[in-house]
Amino acid sequence: MITTAPLPDWSQLLRAVVDTPGDDDEVTAPWRRPGDVAWLVGRSTWSLAALVAAASERLGLPARILLPGWICNQSLWPLRQAGAELVFLPVLPDGRPDWQAAEALGTIDMVMVVHTFGYPVDALEAREFCARRGAFLIEDAAHVLAPIAGVGEAGDATFYSPHKLLPVPEGGVVVLNPRAEAWADGLARELGRPLPAAGSFKWLAKRLAQMLVPDALRPRLPQGGQPDFRGDPATQPVPPAAAPSGLARRLLAGADLAREASRRRDNAAALRDVVRNTPDLRPLFHSDTAVPYRLALRCASPKAAVQRYRALRQAHLPVESWPDLPPEVTADPLHAEGAVALRRSVLLLPVHAALSPDRLARAYAKVLK
Repeated sequence: MITTAPLPDWSQLLRAVVDTPGDDDEVTAPWRRPGDVAWLVGRSTWSLAALVAAASERLGLPARILLPGWICNQSLWPLRQAGAELVFLPVLPDGRPDWQAAEALGTIDMVMVVHTFGYPVDALEAREFCARRGAFLIEDAAHVLAPIAGVGEAGDATFYSPHKLLPVPEGGVVVLNPRAEAWADGLARELGRPLPAAGSFKWLAKRLAQMLVPDALRPRLPQGGQPDFRGDPATQPVPPAAAPSGLARRLLAGADLAREASRRRDNAAALRDVVRNTPDLRPLFHSDTAVPYRLALRCASPKAAVQRYRALRQAHLPVESWPDLPPEVTADPLHAEGAVALRRSVLLLPVHAALSPDRLARAYAKVLK
């Protein structure tokens, strides 16, 4: 069935039953470069909060962190709970941070750049800005399958969220670059040793049901997600920090990242071909090396986005908007031409490895004409 969530295949589930859960070094190996130190966590959002808490401890006051305006407000909940002072940087119409605007800001302790939808942003500009300010640089690679050129190189710390791209119930990786070795003890203290996450078998039951239901029945099933393109979900408290379950560890250790990357690229290419001659839709990003988290399509206008979103929902085809912007961003006119305009015009389509390029293209071509 065509779903938003990645689905495991039967061989992955069989290996997860018989394999022994790997230790942290084994499981995090695909996300580490030589010399890196890494921790396996349940969700990367709590890792970010832990790093900010470590920074606040070093500074003796709440850390001031600079974030791109085009960012998901829900993901910032742990940061707000940690007492960080959030400063939002305007982005350009293509989503890149406006570093000229950053020069007018006051003291900054930490900077975060986001590799949105798996496409590398130029982190070298951020590195130079941090060098001038003496700030700590974080790369948010939650949408990145695994390190590639331009990701995880410039940052002092990098966060990955493999549970968002792979069929696993939970699992995030926080990586420290060798240049940030002095932060390791403080980060380890803040991360602590939480208990394993509960609910893995509920996740497994849901995924099994999706695997077994034929796609022909999709139009008859209830739909998740936001019914209206312009609506945003209410911000919810993030569950307490938890370690990945044994099932998650086994699935992560057995994941075929090369296959996942290849299929995601193939699926994105198939959908790009569908909209190639559609006048009001165009891909937001172009890259032959990036592995897409979703295929991001930019509509010609907010009205076109609303219409396309509605048509896809009526066909019971998965489609998403992104993100639920922070209230500080939506209220600030400086973000209107960048983050707010992107929020009002971008649609997201699934491309994960459980989907077939041909089937995906046929389904969406019926609506995206």
